[in-house]
Amino acid sequence: MRPVIEKPKLGIRHFVYVIIIIICIGAMGISIYMQFFRDEKLGVILGITSEEIDEEYRSLKENFLNIFDNSIEVVEGYTGSLNKIRNQEDMILLAYNTQEQTDTYTIDLKIPYFNINSDCARRYNQQIRSVFFDKSESLISATNNNHVIYNVKYKAYVNQNILSLVILSELKEGDASERIIVETYNYNLEENKEVTIEEMIQKKAINIEQANKKIKEEVNSSQEQNIKLAELGYNVNVRDTDADTYQIQNADQFFMGQNGYLYIIYPYGNNEFTSEMDVIIFR
Repeated sequence: MRPVIEKPKLGIRHFVYVIIIIICIGAMGISIYMQFFRDEKLGVILGITSEEIDEEYRSLKENFLNIFDNSIEVVEGYTGSLNKIRNQEDMILLAYNTQEQTDTYTIDLKIPYFNINSDCARRYNQQIRSVFFDKSESLISATNNNHVIYNVKYKAYVNQNILSLVILSELKEGDASERIIVETYNYNLEENKEVTIEEMIQKKAINIEQANKKIKEEVNSSQEQNIKLAELGYNVNVRDTDADTYQIQNADQFFMGQNGYLYIIYPYGNNEFTSEMDVIIFR
């Protein structure tokens, strides 16, 4: 009579081993996938975010430079009263609308101003004139032989009591690198004062720790791409990803734009001759 060999029973320990193996295989799969599809968001792969949301974010970032159509977009209207300089006009008007071309320069200026009668608005208007109009005057009066191309355009958004104005200038002098400057102005229509980044964070109920992590990840991604370009001989901007600049509470250029999303902008051309920038968007 042959002995009966009992099959070993699977205990809890065996199930734990199986689960660990499955997790390891899954992690390896995601790692390999990300190596080949770096543009994909991990949230989509894991099912945390939908492909539609991920695609919207990518589209908003890629099309940031296309928003500047010299108009004001009312995302959600403001219903309170407002003391305007020109009562029957919009909150944002054109201060300078000039197109001119000569042998030495080509300019296209759409420089806006706040049509609001308040100390804060007047301060903003003075800053806008100093940064954008005075620059055009110096370029026109310059005597060098480099042909200059200088464009200024803007976009404004109204989100309830927040009026955000974003101005972009593009400067090309001869063979020098293009320089892009972005300046943002955020105005509280109800209180007639500047809107700070702290107030934006509070209004959007943004988790600061998670926001800073997101900013660092996206800036690091840009830095990795620049390192590769630098190895090929390109002149690129070097980011100090550990700098306090990349803390959301220290952001200088920000605005509330399309769909009420908060845009954090790092336009390196504000301080250097470069067109590089990082755009991070918070829903």
